[in-house]
Amino acid sequence: MALLAAVVLGSGCPRRSQTPLELPLVTSDDPEAEAELDAARARSTGGDAAAAEEGYRSFLREHPDDPLAAIARLELARLRLAEGAPEEARELLAPLAAHEDQGVGERARFYEGVALHLLGDHQGARDRLTPFVGRTVDPEETATLLTTLAAAADALGDQRGAVSAWDRLASASVAELDRQAARRRLADLVPTLPDDAVRELEPTLPREGPAWALLAPVALRVAIERGERERALNIATALRERGLAGDDELGEMVLRAERSGATDLRAIGAVLPLSGRGREVGRAALEGLMVAAGVPPSGPPSPNAFRLHFRDSAGDADAAARAVEDLVTLHQVVAIVGPVDGAAARAAGARAAELGVPLLALHPDAQSGAGLVFRAFPSPEEEAAALVRGARARGATRLAVLHPAMGYGERLREAFASAAAAADLTYAGAVSYAPGTTSFREPLEALGELRFDALALPDAAGRILLVAPALAAVGVRSGVPAAEAGRVQLLVPSVGLRADVVRSAGRYLQGALFAYLFHAPSASGEAALFRDAYAARFGRTPDGYAAAARDGFALVRRAVEAGATSRAEVAGWLRTSGGAATASALGGFADAQGPARGTALLELAGPVLQPVALPRRPDAS
Repeated sequence: MALLAAVVLGSGCPRRSQTPLELPLVTSDDPEAEAELDAARARSTGGDAAAAEEGYRSFLREHPDDPLAAIARLELARLRLAEGAPEEARELLAPLAAHEDQGVGERARFYEGVALHLLGDHQGARDRLTPFVGRTVDPEETATLLTTLAAAADALGDQRGAVSAWDRLASASVAELDRQAARRRLADLVPTLPDDAVRELEPTLPREGPAWALLAPVALRVAIERGERERALNIATALRERGLAGDDELGEMVLRAERSGATDLRAIGAVLPLSGRGREVGRAALEGLMVAAGVPPSGPPSPNAFRLHFRDSAGDADAAARAVEDLVTLHQVVAIVGPVDGAAARAAGARAAELGVPLLALHPDAQSGAGLVFRAFPSPEEEAAALVRGARARGATRLAVLHPAMGYGERLREAFASAAAAADLTYAGAVSYAPGTTSFREPLEALGELRFDALALPDAAGRILLVAPALAAVGVRSGVPAAEAGRVQLLVPSVGLRADVVRSAGRYLQGALFAYLFHAPSASGEAALFRDAYAARFGRTPDGYAAAARDGFALVRRAVEAGATSRAEVAGWLRTSGGAATASALGGFADAQGPARGTALLELAGPVLQPVALPRRPDAS
């Protein structure tokens, strides 16, 4: 290996070259001096370093003013560097850095840079040696230069500089042993680089070099993970052109990158929990999508049909994000429906935004308005506002809330208080009870201290079955306030709506208003068509998840049929889809990419729930 490799990296005695960076033009008029210098050089070339060193020292003592003394100092400095004496070498070289002969000056500065590195001044070494990159001719000096720069960069913590120097050496016109050593260094160094360093370094490396071949697969993965489609495609194309995409894992990444920029306008994706927690909900949503896509019970779909591609998130946020990537890069979907839970919807939404694909989340807390995420479910606040507007339309003036002392209950208490203020109702106060309560004596006594004619009951259906008769027992009678004095307008969010609530507690809930996204028994129009198609296909009644998923697929299909030719155009169409006919109460999208309507109201009249007109928001035009 070259001089520095031998001294610093411990590969044995250095090989010495007589070829300078620039050939010195120094000559002497003294034949005796010239003969002595030639003799010292011969000893060096023959491998007798000690004799060569003594010859150079003798020359400098006997001929200190001869022009050839500069050459003697250079050669002696090289020997001292090889013998581990960089301080003495630097003292010999310093007077020569500004020598009038360009060749002498450049060689002095070159080896002074090597000495600075060996003395621990790594930045000084880089400053001296960097101007020589690409100018050396002699293989030994080229290897010395690049090895020194790589070692100095390592010492300074500059991984990028080290990779660049080793990469140059691995491809340089130097001894094969030097090239092999550089490749080994690269193989050790590249896997330790952090993703940000890989991302910055990849574009700076020559693509025909060994460093790029090692680093490009990592850079491709980083680009795919960060949604940098053009960059990923550029790297993937180069990998394929170099014939480096043969490995199975790398080949799959290359395929993903090559496909991520394209869009199949008739491919719609879905990310749903089809295993693990939430699988029943996921199955219902998938069945709704199958009805929307017209997927036949058996056999392939029509070649011109809109196709459904789905992935199982298993209720896991990371799996949901990976599923989005699969659908975009492998199936080139134009949009994605799902997931159904909050954490998965947020993770999938973030990934969808990075990849530039619209995502229609089936969860009330999805981050709609962020990137390309659309929220197909009403939020608890939107349900509370709709119920309060309904109560206000029936003559209610004072609202109270009876709620469980838990996160959802506290959130709905605040939501109903805000909705009351927006609808010009008086907020009478709230009473809470512990989760799991079965006896409501104490909370109902506290409720009796309030004066109200509308009462919100934000709890699950199983608790509504217990609360409704308990209220009736203390004289809180359900009904429309304007119709009969003393009646209280009960308000129940969608979590409290279930068939057994009507069957078992219906007599206590007459006139109560229920918020809902989809109610199969009272469906009409497009909702009824979907209900009947679903029942014919699966033999049971669809729920709100099935209906909302169906609507998400149908809205994306309408966007494409209306002329959208890209994911961005589909997203643009969805943003202005408010008022669209849907099976659920979604009604298209508006207001920061949330549901244009989202919530409808049902009133319990006798044994059935009947749709009622939803009063307009105060700010609606």
